[in-house]
Formats: sequence, C-alpha cells, structure tokens
Amino acid sequence: MSNEKINIILGLLYAVGDEGIEIEQLAEIIERTPSQLSDIVSTYNHEIFEIQKLGSKYFLMTNETLNPYLEDLVTATNEKKLTQASLETLAIIAYNQPVTRHDIEMMRGVNSDGPVKTLIERGLVESTEVNGERARQLATTEFFLMTFGLTSLDDLPRDETMTSDASEMELFFKNLNEEDE
Repeated sequence: MSNEKINIILGLLYAVGDEGIEIEQLAEIIERTPSQLSDIVSTYNHEIFEIQKLGSKYFLMTNETLNPYLEDLVTATNEKKLTQASLETLAIIAYNQPVTRHDIEMMRGVNSDGPVKTLIERGLVESTEVNGERARQLATTEFFLMTFGLTSLDDLPRDETMTSDASEMELFFKNLNEEDE
C-alpha cells in the first residue's frame, strides 16, 4: 500500500514540476493525514531523486550527487544564443518598458510566453507586480545592460528619422547583429 502511495506522490510531484504541491492538498489526494503523508515520504529512498519539504509544500528534486552535472547543463543552456522570437520580444521590452505580456503579444501578433520565460530565465528581463493591477510588468535588468554593453537605457540605438517602434526594433537588431560579427 505504501509503495502504491509513493508512486502516486512521485507522479503528482513530477507533473507539477517546480510548483510543488501543498502538503494539505497532497494528503487529501492520497487520502491520508499530513502526518501519515510525512511518514510515507520519509520511507522514499532513491539514488537520484528525493522528495523534499520546503515550507508548506513537497517537491520532487534531484539528489545532491547530480549538482555538478546540473551546473554544467545550466551553464551550457545559458550560453545558447537567443532565438529570433526572443530577440524581438527583448527589443519590444527594451524600447517600451515597462510592458505587459499582452502588450508584447499585441505588438508581435503571436503568443510570447516562451520568449518571455526564456528572457526571465536568462536574467535579461524581470517581472514585477504593480499594486492594484493584475498584469505583471516586464522590464529589462542590469544584467541586460551589462550583456549589451549599455550604461543606461538611453544608450539604446535610436534613429531620429525612424519614429515607429518597429523601426527602432529593426535598428536594435541591426546593431546587435553587427556586434555578433
């Protein structure tokens, strides 16, 4: 019975990923008390994975023995170039900040969740909550400025003859591509 419950717990924790599951909710799902849930979780022993309680949630995490390999993976991932969609999204944010995801999608005409997530993960963009507003605001970070060799947003390339946001983005990409060469 305990092995069946642990498999259910593992499956649920895997499915929710880095969100974790509230202890009370997980206990309710497997029809046990939080104390019984704790006992079941404490019996789980695996070479690679572990179930950790952080605050009021349980998470499925890798064992510390994988840390050196995970660090290599994260480093390799961060060294990858940005996709065209991510670059477009970054330019929109840089020239129009603060903006919401909805603003970006209206400018690009397509869903931008993936590029926004990538930019946040890479530390180029941050998402902040504004009091009284449901939508989160996106803006570039200090790391963005350092990465692109800017001291402030005023250093972003601008062409006085071009007035539209699309033209500013084209200029940004042109300058960015010249730096890569």
